[in-house]
Amino acid sequence: MIALLALNQAILAPIAVGQFNETASIIGYVHDAVTHEPVMAARIDLMSSGGLISTNRQSSTNGEFSVNVRDGDYQLIVQKEGYETAKIDVSVPPGHQVRVDIDLQPVTAEAAPSSSEAVSAHQLTVPAKARSDYNKGMARMAKKDYAGAVALFQKSIEEYAPYYEAYAELGVTQDMMGQVPAARDSFQKSIDLSSGKYSNAIFDLADVFNSTHDYASAEPMARKGIAADDSSWRGYFELARALTGEKRFAEAEQSAVKSRTLNSDNLQLYVVLTNIHLGVRNYPSALEDIDAYLKRDPSSPASEQMRATRAQVARALAAAPAPSSSTPH
Repeated sequence: MIALLALNQAILAPIAVGQFNETASIIGYVHDAVTHEPVMAARIDLMSSGGLISTNRQSSTNGEFSVNVRDGDYQLIVQKEGYETAKIDVSVPPGHQVRVDIDLQPVTAEAAPSSSEAVSAHQLTVPAKARSDYNKGMARMAKKDYAGAVALFQKSIEEYAPYYEAYAELGVTQDMMGQVPAARDSFQKSIDLSSGKYSNAIFDLADVFNSTHDYASAEPMARKGIAADDSSWRGYFELARALTGEKRFAEAEQSAVKSRTLNSDNLQLYVVLTNIHLGVRNYPSALEDIDAYLKRDPSSPASEQMRATRAQVARALAAAPAPSSSTPH
């Protein structure tokens, strides 16, 4: 979690970077179940026990989407013309990002991508049994059965040694279990097996480095992720976190703004932007960052914390010396 620090004699200290407040999110990737190619502009609705809470999110050109949530149990409803509707149950632990892979089944031959489109040779080589155990592992992880998920991901790897997606999900599960060194190893194995092309594992490893304050390792890993997939907000986001941790605020702001351009609904990004602007004592911009956060998350334990920080920033701004009115000659 990113902790919000108190003011000391009306001088605002930067928020500690590394872990986030009790905000959580669901990151998903939508693919065609036949070709495994990304599905763009799929509609994503999110249901909780209380009803519909997020409507009409759209998957991006690489099939990616994200939804900010509180911890709890949800159902994702994913729809795209020409595909069967998918309904996925997801359980989100406090403060975690949960990743979900969604395969949409084409309902007509015309709806499926043509044979001339590129099909991942790697995906087509995954044996059915390994893929089945991988999917069972994802289901176990969604139900918080992390030990069961680990066993299934390991089984799928035994059945298909080059299965770098399974290594990546094994790392995610190990990270949720607090097994950070094992998670780092799993992510690195996924990266190695994919020859550095599987951006999910790269982003996840950068996240682990940032969350353990190893910014010197997080920065090059985030840049590697951007090189593998510059259309995803996650690489620029992790780079912004790393650069903020290194107190390279001008560069961090550039990366954060780029991430915001790609995904303006990522709550944690506004916390990072707040850190950046507090780091250079740009209090007006910090207030804007906090207001952008509160607009998207008006009522949660994290939002109450952000409101308290906003009050501190406002007091610091009021106490700051007024700019000189004299005009230089």
